[in-house]
Amino acid sequence: MSKILEDNVNYKCRKCGSRASVRVTYAKLLLCREHFLEYIENRVLNTMKRYGILKDTKRILVALSGGKDSLSLLHILSKIKDKTELEEIIGIHIDLGLGEYSLESINAVKKACQDTGTNCIIIPIKELMDHNLPELVELTRRPPCSLCGLIKRYILNLTAIELGVDAVALGHHMDDVLVFIIKDFLFQDNIDMAKMIPVTKGIQGLLAKKIKLLYEIYEDDLSTYAYLAGIKTTKTPCPYKYQDPFKNSIRKMMDELENYAPGFKISVARRLAKNLEKTPILEEIQPCRYCGMPSRNGICSICSLTMKIHGEPIGPKIKVKIKNKLQQGTLHL
Repeated sequence: MSKILEDNVNYKCRKCGSRASVRVTYAKLLLCREHFLEYIENRVLNTMKRYGILKDTKRILVALSGGKDSLSLLHILSKIKDKTELEEIIGIHIDLGLGEYSLESINAVKKACQDTGTNCIIIPIKELMDHNLPELVELTRRPPCSLCGLIKRYILNLTAIELGVDAVALGHHMDDVLVFIIKDFLFQDNIDMAKMIPVTKGIQGLLAKKIKLLYEIYEDDLSTYAYLAGIKTTKTPCPYKYQDPFKNSIRKMMDELENYAPGFKISVARRLAKNLEKTPILEEIQPCRYCGMPSRNGICSICSLTMKIHGEPIGPKIKVKIKNKLQQGTLHL
């Protein structure tokens, strides 16, 4: 983890000897602003190499929420792109229609894409499904976070397939990944647990490959990176933000162990990645009979959901709308 030093603390940067701005606890480093940013960028590069994340990957779609994690990832990628085999980075933001939160998120994403020279796609779900998220929550009576995740996964995957990119990059950092894995282990959800590795393989024309470039990066590091890099992020909290007691307890436990033994989380993450890669994902995936997207029983979650709302599956219509939007071109910011 990293911590910004107080102004009255006068330590020297390990790299250049100028005044240090950050203490990196797990690495026992004191670094100035410039060398801390460089340090995190190099850690992401090393994560890519360790797990072969960018193997056979030249074009990626980066999911951008407007928060510190995804926007820091975009900035890091723009800095290290020339050191990789990446040829194209495309950003995508899914507008959920959540009032001030969504407006602020869109502005933050647009600015980040402008600053990094990234082409960006912004997709309002109301254009695709005739309803924004609050309206869908009211119609379906489903938990907002569950519904949001379902919609985002569908749109991200469909857009990636239509664009023909090699992978979708997600902004999940190490703290999130470890919490998800431990919770899945406790509930013995082996399928979801196995999906939390740095690279989740795709299926040509059906399921996009997912990559987690921040797999070994602490959440605190991303907060510090975003602050020192001057990245404008969404400050308004999501109106549906849910405090999961299981996840909060696991996070607290992992933080306590990390404080006792700095670097503990990295060791656990590496061992989990190694072991989970050997665990087959025993999940039968087949194309949806209506829209052709991934499903477990022949009807995907979106077509099943919209059959209840509209009386018909609108997956095929969503597919046409996204295809038309992409043909109009991404936002060149």
